[in-house]
Amino acid sequence: MSLLSNFAKLSLFQTRSIHQTLPVASSVFMKRQKKIDPEVAKQREARRRKRLEKEIRHMQKHSKKPKPVDELTLDVKSAKNIEERRRPPIELTIEQIDERAIALKDYTKSRGALQREDDAWIRGVLTSQRKALEELKKVSPELYEAAVQPATADLPLIMHGPSLTPPIKNYEAPDGDYIDTTRVWTS
Repeated sequence: MSLLSNFAKLSLFQTRSIHQTLPVASSVFMKRQKKIDPEVAKQREARRRKRLEKEIRHMQKHSKKPKPVDELTLDVKSAKNIEERRRPPIELTIEQIDERAIALKDYTKSRGALQREDDAWIRGVLTSQRKALEELKKVSPELYEAAVQPATADLPLIMHGPSLTPPIKNYEAPDGDYIDTTRVWTS
């Protein structure tokens, strides 16, 4: 210490060392840090690390489990007689396999032909309709405008409610009551 004070006396210019802390660090509202024994701090850190590792292991273990689907679960009653419910595999002969393949090909061909006929019929009807409208436009533009307007009153659309279930007298329908029965799966 004396060596340092001697150097300070030797310097030609005396400098003052001003140290100023940030106002946030010296705020009145800052909580004062308690001095903790380093061993206690190490133990706390080890406990915290151990707990985090355990939670990570737990999450990894449960993340692989798929959500249960009610339709795929097998009840105990069905599980007991599962052997009775099993069907033996059907052995098909080569002739039966050939017959089924030919039937499938014939069915596919007939369905394709029917689809092509329907498409051709629809195209023909649309073409004839377009030609008729063009001819009508040449003959009478007023009739053409009337023909292309949507016909709302021409369709005799009569709607009736269900006739087999008469209304219940003095029945008050629930107004927005809804009970959510969705199951939530969290790990």
